[in-house]
Amino acid sequence: LIRFLLLSTQYRRPIEFGDEHIAGVDRGLQAFYRFFERFQRITGKSFYALEAPERLHEFSLAGAPPEWLGEFKTLHSRFMESMDDDFNTSGAVAVLFDLLRTLNGLADRKELEGKGDAAARQAFERGAVLLRELSGILGVFRQPVEKPAAADNELTARLLDVLVDLRRQARAGKDFALADDIRKRLSELGVVLEDRPGDTGWRIER
Repeated sequence: LIRFLLLSTQYRRPIEFGDEHIAGVDRGLQAFYRFFERFQRITGKSFYALEAPERLHEFSLAGAPPEWLGEFKTLHSRFMESMDDDFNTSGAVAVLFDLLRTLNGLADRKELEGKGDAAARQAFERGAVLLRELSGILGVFRQPVEKPAAADNELTARLLDVLVDLRRQARAGKDFALADDIRKRLSELGVVLEDRPGDTGWRIER
């Protein structure tokens, strides 16, 4: 969190440091963590295990149909221009968010969590490799965040699965008031439910 906070401000400028700003930075980080989970669901691969270039290079359109990669190439160029502009890390971080939106948009438009098509999946994975590369240059998202102890984590997951299943049964029985109450009370505890085609996922917001 601290590294991302510092990177979000150009090093010559004063750093805004307050509860509201820190909370905003954390929300931004959570968006990336949600994408990494989504990437795993779509591809069956861990984002952190992707092999990405570690040296400066010319962006290549090899590896997926070119029609999907034009925007990726533009984002790669913008990132490098920001880094060359007096180490403008705030501009580079902004590019990471733009790339994140592009990848999520591709997954949504092509319904990659459902059937999807091979070309779109190939481009999606190529874009994720680019995200891995650019974030690595900034020293972020190099390894998974620490999770609670295994036993506690497993118990929490099983309890949440039970609540999600109860909510599913309530919706099937048209008891929408109960279903909404379960979602609301879980949200108050920092648990966000995500209704996806065929199932409902959950995540704990830190």
